[in-house]
Amino acid sequence: MGFAFGFGSIEEGERQKVKDALWDGTLAGKDATAILKEWNDKAAENDAMPRDKAPERYTSVRYYDNTLHFSHINRQHPFSPDGWAMLSIEERFALPQQEVRS
Repeated sequence: MGFAFGFGSIEEGERQKVKDALWDGTLAGKDATAILKEWNDKAAENDAMPRDKAPERYTSVRYYDNTLHFSHINRQHPFSPDGWAMLSIEERFALPQQEVRS
């Protein structure tokens, strides 16, 4: 197992929140893209902020090919001259099957 400085349990917790939201939301009939919109809209907003105004860490996520593609952003990374760092993680994740009603 590898590790990356500046990332850890916060990102792990955020990945679990995303997976829980996707599972519960798709069981309720929601579209995966609509569920992930909350994270992605907030990440886009944070990306546009100056470094001193943006939160230290946040996440964007995409879902395709039965895989979650996470981009964990750290805006205060100690080893980056401009403070920006990203950890990219891919996790296989099959959405629950929807019951087909005729």
